[in-house]
Amino acid sequence: MTKQELVKIIEDNFTNVDGVIDIRGLEFNSSVHISDMKVNGYLSQDSQNVKGDLYQSFQKVKGDLLQSNQEVEGILFEGF
Repeated sequence: MTKQELVKIIEDNFTNVDGVIDIRGLEFNSSVHISDMKVNGYLSQDSQNVKGDLYQSFQKVKGDLLQSNQEVEGILFEGF
């Protein structure tokens, strides 16, 4: 299966009545890469529970970038 075929399956099966793709609540027993997303709307990432590290970098946002209520047991680093 190609990534484009996977996108089509997700669009066909996980789009709610408001036209928003809703894939909340997925659980993985491995590391996950969700880099290089191209979204023609908003991208909501909230309530992540990560037992390892969470990396976010090189975001390009035409609207607002909002981050709040972070709970970090390790180091919170926000560089340039």
